[in-house]
Amino acid sequence: MLETPLFDPSVNETTRAAVPDPLRPVLEAATHLGDPATVLVVALGFAWVCSSRERGARVLAVALVAFAVTNGLKGVFVLERPVEQLAFAADDYGGYAFPSGHALGAAAVYGAVAIAAEWAGSRRRYAVAGILIVLVALSRVVLGVHYVGDVVAGTAIGIGIAVGVLWLPTIDPGRLFALAGALAAISYATPARAFMPATVGAALGAVGAWYALEGRPTRFEGSRAAFGLAALATVAVRLLSTTQGIHWSLEFGGYAIAVAVAAASALGSPRTRE
Repeated sequence: MLETPLFDPSVNETTRAAVPDPLRPVLEAATHLGDPATVLVVALGFAWVCSSRERGARVLAVALVAFAVTNGLKGVFVLERPVEQLAFAADDYGGYAFPSGHALGAAAVYGAVAIAAEWAGSRRRYAVAGILIVLVALSRVVLGVHYVGDVVAGTAIGIGIAVGVLWLPTIDPGRLFALAGALAAISYATPARAFMPATVGAALGAVGAWYALEGRPTRFEGSRAAFGLAALATVAVRLLSTTQGIHWSLEFGGYAIAVAVAAASALGSPRTRE
């Protein structure tokens, strides 16, 4: 464990003690707003409905880069989680602590949506995104699976990714997709492999769709049906892997393919305008 107050278990206990008991169930629910599956759905959904293909693609790229960076850093630091366990998790709750993937993913994706969206006013978007990010980050500490330093670092990195991809748009989204997929694949050589199949699958689907549709005024008209079917397939594979213990190769392959189709169809969704 790192020798700093941000990784001191007593700071965790102080933080948890400051949260009233009636609010803890709220945080238990809020933590799922940072689940990798949740933030990926948010990014895919935004890419699907956004009036600009490029802005939608950049938000999806933010999500995939965030996943790849999370896996890479976890695999490098391999910092064990605090002794405390989630109230609703099994005793063998796995994975590594640094950085918090939930905090990083939430900060990256909700921050990116706030920057890229045109709904409501920018202050409202940033306020809503900020509330969601704080709730997710706080929940990970209060529920006992991360040190304060894990969520602080994750939040900072996530916001940095969102700002870098959306405010400094110098890199083509297709290259960002390819970079995220490559980093995720490389991370398989490390002990941290969380969400790697979905990242690689989504990156492959997104790269193919981005370059196949580049410069074309006509969109993939069947994308809405494809997106829905891919979403259902993704949910089905995840449920089977959890409840039926299907072989990892089916989970890996089925999940990656389903997410690839979802990413491709999201980018191919008909736009009302560019």
